[in-house]
Amino acid sequence: MNRGSRLRPLRPLLAGLLCALAAGCTDRMLGPHAAPDHAAVFDELWREFDLHYALFQMKGVDWAAVGAVYRPRALAATSEQAFASILGEMLNELRDPHVVLTPTGVGGSLRYLTHCDTVALYFDERFIFDRYVPVTVLTPGGHMRYGMAAPAVGYIQLSSFVGEEWGRSEIDAALAGLPGARTALIIDVRNNRGGSVEIATQIAGRFADRSRVYGYLRLRDGPGHDDLTDFIEERVDPGPNAGYPGAVFVLTNRRDFSSAEDFVLAMRVLPGVTVVGDTTAGASGGPLLHELPNGWTYELPEWIEYTPDRRIFEEIGLAPQVVVKPTALDMAAGLDPVLARALQLARQAP
Repeated sequence: MNRGSRLRPLRPLLAGLLCALAAGCTDRMLGPHAAPDHAAVFDELWREFDLHYALFQMKGVDWAAVGAVYRPRALAATSEQAFASILGEMLNELRDPHVVLTPTGVGGSLRYLTHCDTVALYFDERFIFDRYVPVTVLTPGGHMRYGMAAPAVGYIQLSSFVGEEWGRSEIDAALAGLPGARTALIIDVRNNRGGSVEIATQIAGRFADRSRVYGYLRLRDGPGHDDLTDFIEERVDPGPNAGYPGAVFVLTNRRDFSSAEDFVLAMRVLPGVTVVGDTTAGASGGPLLHELPNGWTYELPEWIEYTPDRRIFEEIGLAPQVVVKPTALDMAAGLDPVLARALQLARQAP
């Protein structure tokens, strides 16, 4: 769920904020040193989240109390594996899938699993290609799969926004390969865990009629947990060749995270777009990668994202305009009711 591309225009602001914090920062240890190596690592990790994490108040987390509980346990750890596990438990108190600890040389990345990671979706993409879109083509970069779902109705599957600089070229290639899709287009982002916000908004911009605000950010900018910047606009802008003559239907489910949610935010402010399916995951953080003194790395989200009407959707998600929730019976029958409903709406489009 790397979202670093969004930070490029914000890096000067972030750099200034971090410098200001560093100038006023004191060594806020939670207790005496017991095991110097583990103590230094624990204290830096706790302190960096204390200074920069944006969602403490929204999540109702008392970070000082959390540190007081986990520090003695961490310093008593008798192995690097045990130490990493305790740090992971502490970070899980934030209930944030964008908070990731990677204990290099000890084990794989540790990340909080939300309800959306494990909820039954009753979704199998094989049904799409077996029953609804039997003939498909991959775009040159392999990032999109497209085909005709019905006469004059195109289908594009977007399973990830990971990577750099492919959004415009790939969406142009997919639309060029669907010349008959003049009535409607279905864009399927179900199970898309995100990637680059820049790519997500470039693709959305292919359907934009003009520049529109699709959301807002507030960045952590002071030592207090409620120290946040004013609202910063997020915009979707028309790209080259922008415009589409028909209706657009975006398919979502509970496993849409991060930049996939930015794509949904951006698309749903555009005219002629309808979101169909289930509510998204509600994980918007925008993490930056940091390194600990022992070489381990972690990802720390430093902002809160809002809808255009300035509502937080973290841990809530983005609801579709047309709600369709697949069932176990649909799964057993090999049906995809979300795509079927979008096709029904597409056939009714003017």
